[in-house]
Amino acid sequence: MNRIHGSHGEVSVDRTDPPTGTPTYVVIASLNKWSCSFARDRADVTCFGDTTKQYVQSLPDVKGSVGGFVDTDEQTLFDIAFGETKVMLKLVPSSLVSTFFFSGLAFLDASIDVPATGAATVTGTFVGAGDWAKTPAPVAPLVAAVA
Repeated sequence: MNRIHGSHGEVSVDRTDPPTGTPTYVVIASLNKWSCSFARDRADVTCFGDTTKQYVQSLPDVKGSVGGFVDTDEQTLFDIAFGETKVMLKLVPSSLVSTFFFSGLAFLDASIDVPATGAATVTGTFVGAGDWAKTPAPVAPLVAAVA
């Protein structure tokens, strides 16, 4: 895969409730950034006799944000935030490589910032509300060889 520029990123949603079958995504207009974290908690399981600390890892905790400019013709982010249902969210780093993206169920919040001296902006945060995936699928994990 090649390195990419973020200028072709996209944020799309499928608001079908409940989400079923193949999602039908619609791009949210006037957004210009997104971020997503798949951080995992780790628990220390170090025991007597270990020569280094040992950890076990939990499930990914999907969290992120979106941002852009207020567009009076684009109310999707606020419609979702005022609703009660989860949505299918699709985060595309570059629409020029549309086969590389992250997607899953999410709950979204929204906020608006309207300064007297600048453009009105919108931001949103989201958390995972179900399974998430990376497309293409992750490469198989490394398995230590047994001597």
